Amino acid sequence: MPGVTISAGYGAGGSIIAPEVAGRLGLPLIDRAISSHVAAQLRVSVQEAEGGAIRRSLAGRFFDVLTPLAGGALCAGTDAAPPHPVRPPDEAVFFRAQAEAIMTEALKGGAVILGRAGGAAFRARPDVLRVRLFGPPEARVAQAARIEHVDALTARHRLPEVDRARAQYVRRLYAVSIDDPEFYHLQIDSTALPLGSCTGLITAAYAALAGIGG
Repeated sequence: MPGVTISAGYGAGGSIIAPEVAGRLGLPLIDRAISSHVAAQLRVSVQEAEGGAIRRSLAGRFFDVLTPLAGGALCAGTDAAPPHPVRPPDEAVFFRAQAEAIMTEALKGGAVILGRAGGAAFRARPDVLRVRLFGPPEARVAQAARIEHVDALTARHRLPEVDRARAQYVRRLYAVSIDDPEFYHLQIDSTALPLGSCTGLITAAYAALAGIGG
């Protein structure tokens, strides 16, 4: 088994669960940080993009790249995603190819990938465990407030913006919904279960899937 992809709604605890899964499985974590997007656009390696100097110097350019692909969803007041799939524009197709190449390379040695449309990118690969973390909005608001050490009002304001941006990112690259159950082997309400238990469920599913494939 080369690894796991984890998609998480805002406040679902992906930033906590993904590192714990990576630690338990002994795999590196490829998270939502700037590095993969920078690497995709500049055709540099993940290792190069992870470097602090590159991350700092290219942060502004990263947001210039991501905002159009998110359909403007990173800006407050953006309208909701269209109800029907849309055809990815040419720049999104190029971006997707570069991002997939980097993720595929990372999976060769084993990796846990958080975000980055991994569920859609690897939907045809039964050997990559694909997980979706979700929960009722108010429960995710409460959990986000605890994780981020912010008040509930701040978390409640962030939730629709972040969820919309992530959904639009997947829609723009793959013309699909981030919530489509076909993309995931395992879906967990990570607000109803302790985050540690969610980690245990994912690692158990990984072991079971590895056994089937092995």
